[in-house]
Amino acid sequence: MHVIKKLIKLIIIIVSLFAVFMVNGLIESRVVNKELEEFKARGELVYENENNIYYRVKPKYDYEDTSRHIMNDYFDWQIGATGDIFVTSRNPLQGNPITGFISDHTWVGHTGLVIDDEGQNTIEITGNLDDRDRNVVDIWYNDWVIDRTTDQIVLLRVKNTTEDDRNKMVEYAKSQLGKPYNYTFLFNRAYSFYCSDLVSRSVANAGINVNYDYLATTGSDMIVSPNTYIIYYREKIGENKFAVYYLSGDE
Repeated sequence: MHVIKKLIKLIIIIVSLFAVFMVNGLIESRVVNKELEEFKARGELVYENENNIYYRVKPKYDYEDTSRHIMNDYFDWQIGATGDIFVTSRNPLQGNPITGFISDHTWVGHTGLVIDDEGQNTIEITGNLDDRDRNVVDIWYNDWVIDRTTDQIVLLRVKNTTEDDRNKMVEYAKSQLGKPYNYTFLFNRAYSFYCSDLVSRSVANAGINVNYDYLATTGSDMIVSPNTYIIYYREKIGENKFAVYYLSGDE
């Protein structure tokens, strides 16, 4: 009987945490959508081809740094620079109905950290690869925008960082190479990671918090964090066409 009571208590705690997570996520998603719409509203049409429509977003705030690489005009093969954060709303565990439902409604999505100033590589961890041994922290070729199946991609830049700050982020992420995916999200955090947990803890190594609500870190947390801002946003607007908004100080 004692064991049954403990099990029931554990179930109640898990369900309660899930409810709090979902409600909080839905609220954050409203803020995320508002920030995205505001960024888009600043965009000026500069170019269109058969695949993309490009909108340049001029800097408006003092913290919006365009001195480091964001995107080459009309060529967004690789985007971002050291310390920038990719976020997408796509299901990080494809085929899982629970994570699918959560990611569809809370921008829990998938995230990665850019680790060089040319935007060529990222450090990420994913939990949906067929080969379970590959579901570990690893360095990846930055091909986020090559994937034409993802409806929304956001690239964030952490405010007012120094080169030393960004190096600390990358150093921490690299020190975790080979660590496994954390499928529990809450437990065993010293020895395993989920994608946004890896990114937020890497940024925290530079003394900067991007986990807005201090719960399990999601893409929403990092977008609404007061310590980040949007430098790139791509959304699907047709069967195989995207609208691309990118921060640029160029005329």
